[in-house]
Amino acid sequence: MSLENTLRSLRGLVIENRRKWMGDVGTGIPATILVIVVNIIHFFAISLNCFSLRGFRWKQTSEAELAEVDSKILSSMPCVSEKKMVQISNDQHLWSTVSNPKGQGTPLLMVHGMGGGVGLWSMNLDALSENRPVYAFDLLGFGRSSRPRFSTDPVEAENMFVNSIEAYREKMGLDKVILLGHSLGGYLCCSYTIRYPQHVKHLILADPWGMTERPNSDAVRNYSISARIFFRILSPFNPMATIRGVGPWGPSLVRKYRPGLAQIFSTKWGDDTLLHQYVYHCNAQTPSGEAGFKHLSWNLGWALRPMISRIHQISKEIPITFIYGSRSWMDRKTAWDIKNIRHGCYVDVQVLRGAGHHVYAERHDLFNLLVKSIASSVDKGELPTFDTKLLQIIRDFPSDADQPDDQY
Repeated sequence: MSLENTLRSLRGLVIENRRKWMGDVGTGIPATILVIVVNIIHFFAISLNCFSLRGFRWKQTSEAELAEVDSKILSSMPCVSEKKMVQISNDQHLWSTVSNPKGQGTPLLMVHGMGGGVGLWSMNLDALSENRPVYAFDLLGFGRSSRPRFSTDPVEAENMFVNSIEAYREKMGLDKVILLGHSLGGYLCCSYTIRYPQHVKHLILADPWGMTERPNSDAVRNYSISARIFFRILSPFNPMATIRGVGPWGPSLVRKYRPGLAQIFSTKWGDDTLLHQYVYHCNAQTPSGEAGFKHLSWNLGWALRPMISRIHQISKEIPITFIYGSRSWMDRKTAWDIKNIRHGCYVDVQVLRGAGHHVYAERHDLFNLLVKSIASSVDKGELPTFDTKLLQIIRDFPSDADQPDDQY
């Protein structure tokens, strides 16, 4: 009997006897375990009604499918003139894009966040590359880049990320750059700037992760019981494990992710399903970079080595600009603390109303204007002085009072 027929027979047996078995086993832990096992078998048996085992894939993804979606996204950005794999070592490569490589301004190097890739800069590359070359790549372990096994040691894991950024800079022949990172990318850009200050002219941190000290136990106890249970259950797993764990239901699960964000990208891509496809294919494959991220963090997502305790190691000559979304779940108070720590140094904090964690996309118009203004100042060898009209636009944007907090 084939495996398919065997499982179908098991399905029939389970359906026929499920209620009888559950009624006979009584109460207690053994009964509970049996009920759980029966339900799991029932669930997977029912699944066979929806999928044929012939040609069936548990994870509905492949490198080719990710490349296809990535190609569709990049085709919407005429500014991207170079798309290639950059070999950074004998066994590692990074997927790279370059916009306006002949631009005369200071190069801008962009580093995406957790679970992302170069495609998420779609709302920015055209505008930011008007006067300068812009380099964006998939971080090591993410997107179409190599997916090595990361060290479980947080220092070594962080160094693997940072070393790959430096290797990329060298391969692309860059000297001094404006370095911009979002979320996890912001954390890694800080670490990079500590080690390689000679290559950074301005550090831009967009809603960065990993800045804040982990709260003490009393503060953690203030979280709701359901939140603590949720994080405790998920703590042994990689952040995107659910997407892979639910197998063929992964794409449907991702479609529930930020429908508003998908609509924003659809104005550029002409397809409101493309973001979900991209996020799914980026994260349904081997969990390399996200495993590296897990080794950098505590159970609740706090950095093991928070940047606020190391920010003083960044050269005082390097200006830093924070750009937050007003509805983001990131704690921007830390940015003001850093401004105080770096007294006498240039540290600016901008908060864009109406944006959440994905501030670069949700308020891409203002975000691009801010970054372009910073880059123009760098070209002139000056510290940023934002145009009065731009600052007025930021301040006059409608209040967030009636908008929900960003949960992602």
